[in-house]
Amino acid sequence: MTYVLRVVLAAFIVFILQVTVINKVEAAWVSPDLIMVMLVVLVIDRKPIAGIIAGFLLGFLQDLDNASYLGMNALAKSLVGYGIARYGRDYLPDNILFKGLLVFIACLIHDIIKLHIVKSFDPAEVIVAFFRCSILSAASTALLAVIVMQIIDILPRRMVRSGGRY
Repeated sequence: MTYVLRVVLAAFIVFILQVTVINKVEAAWVSPDLIMVMLVVLVIDRKPIAGIIAGFLLGFLQDLDNASYLGMNALAKSLVGYGIARYGRDYLPDNILFKGLLVFIACLIHDIIKLHIVKSFDPAEVIVAFFRCSILSAASTALLAVIVMQIIDILPRRMVRSGGRY
């Protein structure tokens, strides 16, 4: 299977898990964002244009769950994908805690963009919703991302022979 096909299949599986399982298990308005975790895993070692494209596609997929704000997650995840691809690889050390911090900050930026659109740019409502939901949601997403990244690091990888073949 090609890399792109595996990524598309994984995106649909993550989307189905997000919509069916994760959104039903939320506690105190807080649920982790599996699609954000997938975005970070996909673009942390890529170029910024790949971050923008992956962010847009994953955000648009997430927008299909709630079509009343179609494009909101696509915009937010595109900007976050660019930021992760641009600054995540070059300026942060290759440490799992820094990657968790990167996910935490990315979730906060994503929620600020999303809250401004949902709350019609009313600063008071955005601040209340941010402190009520976004910080705990970002922390739970960062914790989940750290666990996922540790699992990915533990999994065996394919070895490439000197001729360039597997």
